[in-house]
Amino acid sequence: MNFGPLEFAAFLRRKGAKKSESAAVKAAREAAPETVPTNRLSIVTGPGNLRTLARSAQVVAVSVYEAVAMNTPAASGSPGEVTVLVRPTLRPVVLVLSSHQTVQWRVDVLPGADLAAVLLSGYGESTVASAGNAPVSSIGGYYAFKRGSPEFKHLEDEVLRCTGRNIENFQSVYAGDSFEVGGD
Repeated sequence: MNFGPLEFAAFLRRKGAKKSESAAVKAAREAAPETVPTNRLSIVTGPGNLRTLARSAQVVAVSVYEAVAMNTPAASGSPGEVTVLVRPTLRPVVLVLSSHQTVQWRVDVLPGADLAAVLLSGYGESTVASAGNAPVSSIGGYYAFKRGSPEFKHLEDEVLRCTGRNIENFQSVYAGDSFEVGGD
């Protein structure tokens, strides 16, 4: 049986390998700098604290098949950008971003708006920028284009599993470059 480095490390941890480490290994481990993750993206494997964040929030979903190719950067192979403007609302907002193609999502939060969390979903390796202090979590490869479709049902089921709430507002276009949410 072959183990990759991650599997082997997990195997050693399970077997309590730290107890049998040499003094040199222990010293090297203690001397190593603490690694701090540079990306706040997390993978959601269960409800965790998203349910707490979403308890009083409205869940708003924005979906594109692809970003609009402007000035041909998307045509060169780099992902296109889609901007989402979050306006102030009476309740906090959980923003669901869904795309079929890889998209660079830019979330602009206006003063007074309360963005509780961002859930990233889709088939490509999309990214999120400028989400303020809101946690960004990947919920898997769910892409929906039409409310009521089987794809929407899959996306909403996953959002419900993670947050305990259904999608209240859903906006979708084939190729988009900007959306506005909130403002109620």
